[in-house]
Amino acid sequence: MANDSIQRNTRWVQTFDRILESLNLDTERPVSVLQIEDGREVVIVQPNAFTISRIYATGRPDGMRPHGVDSYYDYFFAKLREYEEQHETREGFQLESEEWETLFEESFHRYTRYLLFAGIKRWEDVQRDTATNLAVTNLARECAPSEIAWRSYQYKGYMLMMHSIAKAELSLQEDDTAAALQHIDTGIQQIGEFCGECLREEHGEAENITRERYLSNLIEFRSDLETLDADTTEAESDEADILAELERLLNEEEE
Repeated sequence: MANDSIQRNTRWVQTFDRILESLNLDTERPVSVLQIEDGREVVIVQPNAFTISRIYATGRPDGMRPHGVDSYYDYFFAKLREYEEQHETREGFQLESEEWETLFEESFHRYTRYLLFAGIKRWEDVQRDTATNLAVTNLARECAPSEIAWRSYQYKGYMLMMHSIAKAELSLQEDDTAAALQHIDTGIQQIGEFCGECLREEHGEAENITRERYLSNLIEFRSDLETLDADTTEAESDEADILAELERLLNEEEE
């Protein structure tokens, strides 16, 4: 039996080694995105020589399908929609503390995923995941006991920052700096409102962290965007001047 166990372990290790070799991941290329038969994408990450992780790009990051749906978010929000259809309001909607815990744990895994996606500039995925986490924390704020809701809601400023940056980055990909600035301005306003909530409810530490880190990050991001916009305008102006000068020279030659 011991020999059988050793042989099985050997086959497992050899299989893992072959998989790692075929992925060809290294310090220069630590991330690989694979598509599987059901259409989903799986991100393989090897941050160092001894660690490898796989993250599903949609649904739950671990790829599980609780209750036959893509995530607990989908499952519980389907319950919410059913409740709203029956009562024409979400007032009174409740989840058990264990269910809120399940949602928050899933949100943390989603947070890990959108950090990765921000690093590899998959901004549409970052926008989607931050919007989902914001929906979870806002629902908790509205429907959960305050001590449960605050466990998630205290991080809303960070979620808003990342959501605003993702939307701005998507606009920049379309060369629309004005829209990017608008997204950042909206984020600054929303984070400011969240800071006001924290102060009114005597969560001074959360307000301080949000203001000094996340709000200041967005303000700095906005400053960079304004510089970029100014450089673009100056470049366009320079190009127009060059064309005008060229046209003048051509006209002079014709004369």
